[in-house]
Amino acid sequence: MKSKRNRLRNDPSTLTCSTCGRRFLLDETETPPFCSERCKMIDLGRWINEDIGLPHEGGPPNAEGFEPEQQEQEEA
Repeated sequence: MKSKRNRLRNDPSTLTCSTCGRRFLLDETETPPFCSERCKMIDLGRWINEDIGLPHEGGPPNAEGFEPEQQEQEEA
């Protein structure tokens, strides 16, 4: 019989919690990709507080030289 440690190393359904770093089996959690409800809520708090976010590299490709005020005046 394999130990749980060996299963965590070899099982393809093993994930690593992005909050605490704990390795766990996908079928042993109700909150994937987190190992627990606690880690899920910690991550949510980080998003809400804007401690983490998606990378941003500027505006849309055609935004160069675009000035919203100038466009509004031209439309009037």
